[in-house]
Amino acid sequence: MRLHGSSVLEINYKLRNIDLNKEPPPAWDTDECASSGSSCTGGSNNGGSLDSSTAQFRGVRHRRELNKWVTEIRPTSMKRKIWLGTYETPQEAARAYDAGIFYTKKKIPYNFEDSPHQLRNHPIPTELPWENFAALVKQRATSAAKRHRANVQDQATAQ
Repeated sequence: MRLHGSSVLEINYKLRNIDLNKEPPPAWDTDECASSGSSCTGGSNNGGSLDSSTAQFRGVRHRRELNKWVTEIRPTSMKRKIWLGTYETPQEAARAYDAGIFYTKKKIPYNFEDSPHQLRNHPIPTELPWENFAALVKQRATSAAKRHRANVQDQATAQ
């Protein structure tokens, strides 16, 4: 199908700024993800390697210029995303993303099995305007990441 001399794929390429003719990075290979035991997320900013120092969690990406980990989530019924924050470690960002999954009620797997159990103690009212809901989700995500950091520090001091 041609539109004024260019294909639909070429138009999509220009709009998304991705190369649709290029093979996906190795991290997108589900067999490789399953064999490595890591939770692969699709794209990674580290060239798709799956070693333990650059392992990615679902919903987490690395910002090299900041040397930090960032996360955001889009509720299923919304077009806008909720920014969940910038974190020092990928584990903190993954905890924040799990909070986003829990509060937006998305039907996707969590990064950590214990996340739903921990987050049930911190409910959010269901009927809120979007801005208030997004702010509360971000606040709860940040709290989940801080609790994770405190637990890691407590474990380090106990040893």
